[in-house]
Amino acid sequence: MAGPKGGKRKKDARPSPGADAGAAGDAGGGGEGCGPTRGFSALLRNLSSSMGINRELDDMTLSEVLAAHPLIRVGKFVIVPYVLYLSNFYLRLHHPEYVSAATGGMVNLRPAVHGTDVPRQVLIVATPGSDTARTSAELRGKLSLEIGHDTADVAWDFNRDGSISWLHGIRFLTRPADDGEKVRAVARICNGGIDAHARMGFHPASFGPTRLNCSRRRMWDECWKSECFLALLDEWGCGIASGDGRKKCKVDFARTLHQVRNPMHTLEDLVATHCVGGLEGVAAEPFLEYASALFPGHDFYGDSCIEATGTFMVSYLEAMIEARLRGDIDAFYSIEKSSACDVAEAAGLSSADTTVYEPNHVRISRRCDGGDNEASPSRTIVETKSNEANLSHLKLGWNDLRGGMHGSTRAKGDMTLQGKVKKMFMAFMYDEKTIPLQYEPSVQRDSKSEL
Repeated sequence: MAGPKGGKRKKDARPSPGADAGAAGDAGGGGEGCGPTRGFSALLRNLSSSMGINRELDDMTLSEVLAAHPLIRVGKFVIVPYVLYLSNFYLRLHHPEYVSAATGGMVNLRPAVHGTDVPRQVLIVATPGSDTARTSAELRGKLSLEIGHDTADVAWDFNRDGSISWLHGIRFLTRPADDGEKVRAVARICNGGIDAHARMGFHPASFGPTRLNCSRRRMWDECWKSECFLALLDEWGCGIASGDGRKKCKVDFARTLHQVRNPMHTLEDLVATHCVGGLEGVAAEPFLEYASALFPGHDFYGDSCIEATGTFMVSYLEAMIEARLRGDIDAFYSIEKSSACDVAEAAGLSSADTTVYEPNHVRISRRCDGGDNEASPSRTIVETKSNEANLSHLKLGWNDLRGGMHGSTRAKGDMTLQGKVKKMFMAFMYDEKTIPLQYEPSVQRDSKSEL
């Protein structure tokens, strides 16, 4: 028997995986697959070995190598939950009948709304700063209603009972008579970046599933920009009934309500949110672009920040009043005086005849009807609060709305804005005497919040 110098390999010695792969490649393949497959197996074995898999890799098949690889082992804890997450939305919102069929009728989920002509129960519109987030949370938490905040998407979110949103009020705004002007107005909004839209609480996905198959993994790109044009061009003025009484909106709501808040408190939050530099500052660019696009008849760029935000608020409120007088909006309610049950009743959920999804009426009746339920949490009116931007609790008096104040270039003492805001107090039955002419300097503090 020859020693080591004889050139023969010891019987129990093993070649390295790389050498084995090379031999297999030179020989044209054999055993476990042919050339490329065997080479790929060897590559995976080398990678696995370098990443800490200490099995006898030569004895493993390709499927075993893949199953043992750290990326695969870790990936299943990410991929599987993600697939289950998507399946939850897909089955419940797109095809709940699959669950019923799979369980032999033992589990019957709520019917899908996506892809059907079934109307949603209610659309609630309101100016920014009207505490719409609280209303959505109240209706969801206390009455188990699927009410989306600033979104009406029912394909990938549970908003099947309706939405509360400021920009959905665009369906009640008179569109520019000239199509070219309308496109230019929409372009002012859609040409902005994602930061501008986020600050204004808007994304085209809030109007429903993407028609251009835009990726939800990207917050904003050219596809979403095009989607923005499509959504706003479709929605603008679609809720205004035509001569034959028909409306042209793609999504129908059984009832439409207008939520109002004390106009001065709304304005305080708008100033705190959109005035860069406080009372003496200027309105943020995204706000000016949106305001100028939606109400092109006013020069917002020539205003002080209080004048710009105040004029925007009044213009929006006036448009909603006109829509209610036309019959396009059913009613308005004051958030300071309304409980979750009050809003549900205004939305038509207190009657089986006006409830779209019957189980909602049964549940609302149980939680909201009189008697012992008068003291229930659903009947409690929750105090409205300033939004997060108004952490300094900015307070405005009537004199703050006059010309010559806080950067205004209007004539000193001009009462144009003050008069318009007081008109809104009267229209929505608020007492203007609850607002002083001027707060003390220790109370009125500039908001330090910037967008």
